[in-house]
Amino acid sequence: MPRGDQLARQWKIIQTLITSRRGKSAAELAEDLGCHPQTLYRDLEALQIAGFPIYTEKVEGKNLWSLLDTLKHHIPIPFSLTKRSPSRWSITP
Repeated sequence: MPRGDQLARQWKIIQTLITSRRGKSAAELAEDLGCHPQTLYRDLEALQIAGFPIYTEKVEGKNLWSLLDTLKHHIPIPFSLTKRSPSRWSITP
């Protein structure tokens, strides 16, 4: 698996958890990302080790993954690279 795929998937996890009001189960996250649940658990662990305050909470019998609410208000949801003007990326001699 290319390193870019792993980083993109982890970034999608962060974005999903930022926008989720109640959190997401591992099964929901894995389905949204189109990956195996074991892959998702490895990504969640890597994000926690990197310092992201991701936690799990049992709600109505389900374990839901979330970001601390205080962090949700401090991480901007960035634009995608496709929304950026190509002229700003060109190199002129």
